[in-house]
Amino acid sequence: MRTGYFTVRFPLGKVVVHSDDGIFPRRVFFDLANGYPESHSLSPLARSLERYLAGEKEPLDGPVDLGQAPSFTRRALECARTIPYGTVVTYGDMAAILGSKGAARAVGRAMGSNPLPLFIPCHRVVARGGKLGGFSSGIELKRWLLDLEGADV
Repeated sequence: MRTGYFTVRFPLGKVVVHSDDGIFPRRVFFDLANGYPESHSLSPLARSLERYLAGEKEPLDGPVDLGQAPSFTRRALECARTIPYGTVVTYGDMAAILGSKGAARAVGRAMGSNPLPLFIPCHRVVARGGKLGGFSSGIELKRWLLDLEGADV
């Protein structure tokens, strides 16, 4: 199957989704400089992403492949997929859920290596005390996504 991509515009730029025929996301990244060529898709995956970015409470819970990720990273990313829309958990809370109390930094590294942001909602993992923590595409984007979802941070 040929791997292609599609883009979805949102107020801060574009989301670029590399996928197989628009069904199975392989890699997702944010093009905030709008330098990536436009490529549209009518696939259900693209339509779900458009609805999510328009502020609809759209689940982005399709299949993902984390088979190449190290064990802890895979477990942390799978855990992030269970965080409900509009909800946040701290890096420390997630470490405790994973049975690795004290591994908040390891959770942060796992979230930073997320190949499928939005589909694996790592933006919902924040630092203790209401601080946002990090985000691979910048804190402004993390804040925008949490505001979009109505998260209380």
